[in-house]
Amino acid sequence: MDERGIEDLVERHAKAILSMDIPQITSDLMPEPLQKLQEQAGGGMAMQIDSYEVLGHEIDGDDYLYDVRYAGKESFTVRARWSRVGDAWRIVDADLVNDE
Repeated sequence: MDERGIEDLVERHAKAILSMDIPQITSDLMPEPLQKLQEQAGGGMAMQIDSYEVLGHEIDGDDYLYDVRYAGKESFTVRARWSRVGDAWRIVDADLVNDE
């Protein structure tokens, strides 16, 4: 998949976060990064997200790393590693990044 295709997936995922489209969110995330983000966010409680901004990306071998800032009552940035898993692109690792 070319870089534009990955950007489309990142946008789709961010929009799923905004609308709390749980099936899409869990389809994009492998189980390990999902659990990791829930732990980093304080136990997986749902947060109200009002907007997002794709801050940037880099290519790491065959993977794509994207930083997306989510804004709401509490704001945070997620750095996600998108990798090909079988025939689909999935988030195989993710971290909350300090915004300061």
